[in-house]
Amino acid sequence: MSSSLPSAPAWMTDALRYIPESRSVDVEGCAIHYLCWNPKATDKPPLLLAHGFCAHAHWWDVTVPALLEHYRVVALDFSGMGDSGHREHYSHPQYCREIVAVIEAENLTPVNLVGHSFGGLVSIQTTARFPDKVQSLTVIDSRISLPRNGDETPSRGASELRSKRVYPTLEQAMARFRLIPEENCTDPALFAHVARGSLREQDGGWVWKFDDRITQTLEPVEVPEADLLPKITCPTAFIFGEHSIVAPREMAEKTVAYMANGRAPIEIADAHHHVLLDQPLVMREALVTLLAELRAGKSGKD
Repeated sequence: MSSSLPSAPAWMTDALRYIPESRSVDVEGCAIHYLCWNPKATDKPPLLLAHGFCAHAHWWDVTVPALLEHYRVVALDFSGMGDSGHREHYSHPQYCREIVAVIEAENLTPVNLVGHSFGGLVSIQTTARFPDKVQSLTVIDSRISLPRNGDETPSRGASELRSKRVYPTLEQAMARFRLIPEENCTDPALFAHVARGSLREQDGGWVWKFDDRITQTLEPVEVPEADLLPKITCPTAFIFGEHSIVAPREMAEKTVAYMANGRAPIEIADAHHHVLLDQPLVMREALVTLLAELRAGKSGKD
């Protein structure tokens, strides 16, 4: 890539030395891509990471190294995102089945499931639908769907994504990369890393990997997460960014109030919605501590 890209700090360079193995599994005619960092570590408890909306598995690249000592780590790309295949239409139950397919393909049952934003919502849905597959659930800065009244139309307020344009050079494409919401304090080198992983080359230039039909075809959630959380019995936790506008403290506290086996929300200081990018070192250490507590069955409300 261009020498004009920001230099990576030492902690990021060290993290990227851990090269994951790419694998895929067919789910209802669509290839679901996922990454395995230490697939031979079958003696360690399994951990599955689920990314946010239109993101990809490499968002977790800097988070993973601190977890490898303790877990066998896998991260998936949802269909229509990252390096997974595209579909004609998308649904939350289908995304749940993609998570389960990766769990079964890698023999991860019962898995410690961690999801950011959209990935956190799908992780809640998956845990509720397939409770035997999940040992613990950690949701990172997700805005849950609240119970609806009568014929109210469900909505997440998702932003419409514009049709993909083709950029003549990689540098031009990366310069257009934006987070949604845009507020962030991500290191420039890490920002560039996730931007590069969001693009693929095609004839005539570079395009975003996500399927621009997702927002038009994704079916509304069938059962609000607030209705599902009270039914989830495995240890559950919620992490949020101090400055998040998606899941501020009030929303975080409301979310954990619905949890049947939850704990007080965990705030990551100086982070916005994209917590794992804004504060990657703090985030990964917090996960190491939290996951150990969840697996030990500690509530955090005591």
